[in-house]
Amino acid sequence: MTQDAMTTDIEQKLADLVDDVDFQAIDRRMGRFNLFEAMGAVRGELRHSNFLAFMLSPSRNHGLGSEPLLRFLRLALAGMPQASRPIRALELLVGDLDGAVIHREWNNIDLLIEIKQLRLIVLIENKVGAKAGDGQLARYRKIVESRFPSERHLFVFLTPDGHAPDEDVYVATNYADLAKMIEGLAHEQVAGVETGTILRHYVVMLRRHIVPDQELQDLARLLYERHKEAFDYILKCRPDGANFFQAAKTLVEQTPEMTLDRVSSTSVGFVPKAWTSVADLNACDQTLWTRTGRSAVFLVQTYNNENYSYRLSLALVIGPAPNEIRERLYLGAKNRPHLFKGLVKPMGGKFATIYGKDLLSQAAGKLMDDEQRALVVQEAWKVFQEEDLPALTKAVLEIVAASEAEDA
Repeated sequence: MTQDAMTTDIEQKLADLVDDVDFQAIDRRMGRFNLFEAMGAVRGELRHSNFLAFMLSPSRNHGLGSEPLLRFLRLALAGMPQASRPIRALELLVGDLDGAVIHREWNNIDLLIEIKQLRLIVLIENKVGAKAGDGQLARYRKIVESRFPSERHLFVFLTPDGHAPDEDVYVATNYADLAKMIEGLAHEQVAGVETGTILRHYVVMLRRHIVPDQELQDLARLLYERHKEAFDYILKCRPDGANFFQAAKTLVEQTPEMTLDRVSSTSVGFVPKAWTSVADLNACDQTLWTRTGRSAVFLVQTYNNENYSYRLSLALVIGPAPNEIRERLYLGAKNRPHLFKGLVKPMGGKFATIYGKDLLSQAAGKLMDDEQRALVVQEAWKVFQEEDLPALTKAVLEIVAASEAEDA
């Protein structure tokens, strides 16, 4: 087949794909505006927890009263053997949930719900992209049992796939069932127009990014079988993010106060030169992370995951240095929330992110060509270099110096 004939053939296959009514249906569903995607609230655990706290609180102005809380508690209890349930479903149905109080980040617990009328305390540990730290669930359980010894306790471990907790008293609950529950609220005339719209947007976002949409997956498989050659051609031409990542790598290399560290095809690490002579900041075992032995490294990273193919993030990460150094750095950063934005709680057992931001968000990157993406990255880097970097460099040195003074 000649080159012209091959071009004509692939053009026809692409046209057939675009004309397919099932493809048009998927395009309408995937291309529809979504409030939570626009706000960048897709995989951030804090934002999901904030939304759940809003929705589950009977006193908030969503107009749903205690109905979301009732349905969530029944959903959680359904995952437990009857003999293990701290409260019966009938008690919830006839009980008064209107006075329930929702606490966020109480003793680092994602959500703590006090229902005094039912003498019930509900702990919800929410994990969207990370796993629970070693001993984390047990530690939270002990805190609740110590603080509320006379109350009944319901411990919920909420994850995208209903991952089994390492504490038997916790009940595993998944985001797929949560999405169904919220969808029911949105469609059953329980919610007003505005609240119903928000709930539907949240469910759509969950099914696009957090849990599988089985109907959409089945439709996509059928389409691929019908138009395999067209899809293969599209995937072959898909941008891989290399151009704007290379632009970011060049910016790091051209910044005189930086020292390059680990570099791979998807990430580039660096540290301020002011850190290179500080013992505590270079105390990591060279066989565990970087060959330079850095205790903390800035990482600029792009992603191969198709859901984040345009995203470019920047983070300050503490590595597997000695525990005493890791804890001091993490606590020092945690005590400066105005500066160490994006700190991830709790501190991980091996790695801990104490600062994070996007140089290019996925939502923005999808709308640009490579040249525009590179320009946005360049501008974001300039802001970071002029505003955050000097303060972060100084703060880390102050944290280390204070620790050394205490030891002396």
